Amino acid sequence: MTNHRTPRNRAKTAVLADDRGHRQRLVVGTFAALLLALAAVGAMVSQSGAAEPAAEPAAEAPAAASEATGHDLYRRGYYEEAIAEWTTAADENGDAGAAFRLGEEYFDAKVVKRDVPTAVKYLTLGAEGGDDRAQQDLATMYDNGWGVTADVDQAAYWYLEAAKRGSAVAQYNIATMYETGTGVEQDIEKAYMYYLLAVQGGFPHFATTELENVSRTMTAEQIKEATVMARDFVPLDEETDERDS
Repeated sequence: MTNHRTPRNRAKTAVLADDRGHRQRLVVGTFAALLLALAAVGAMVSQSGAAEPAAEPAAEAPAAASEATGHDLYRRGYYEEAIAEWTTAADENGDAGAAFRLGEEYFDAKVVKRDVPTAVKYLTLGAEGGDDRAQQDLATMYDNGWGVTADVDQAAYWYLEAAKRGSAVAQYNIATMYETGTGVEQDIEKAYMYYLLAVQGGFPHFATTELENVSRTMTAEQIKEATVMARDFVPLDEETDERDS
């Protein structure tokens, strides 16, 4: 708070000398009154123009439980609290990313006891919520029969969902299924497209070899068509954002 000081005014005196050399002390009352009046006005102006104290900022509400808030706890070593945070985020807030993290933790058993049924539960929740990581992992569970009955149709479905969202690993996996007709109708052009997207997306080790292999079974026209399909590919989330903008 700013401390405003009001001037203290005293009666002014003047020393006058008369013609005879006698000194008289005269209190200049009128001048003193004028000074007092001016001081009072100045104080009023000062007070009226004073800045109001700044309002205290409102306390921020705690962030809602989410994948991000759980990750912050996890990276600082608060594993039990992170699991609890992700559980709240997934079960109460429908956070697909948090569900993925729970599925991953319950399967990998790094900080919790392995619980494959719970892993499948949360991976399914995350996959249905549109998280491509959960979709890729759930597809792998179905592909290998881990915690679920092996089902190539379900595996292909979830690989494709993740591939549509730009997952390079899922793009490679669904490409192999399109190439052989496993879980999906065989489609060499789509196989080529997804192999190419996987390479472009940073998964070149196997995809490059498979891209070369499948190209040997295709005509130039088929390769051209598949290349155009890859060029025009827009990840599902980005496509939705563009449509909503």
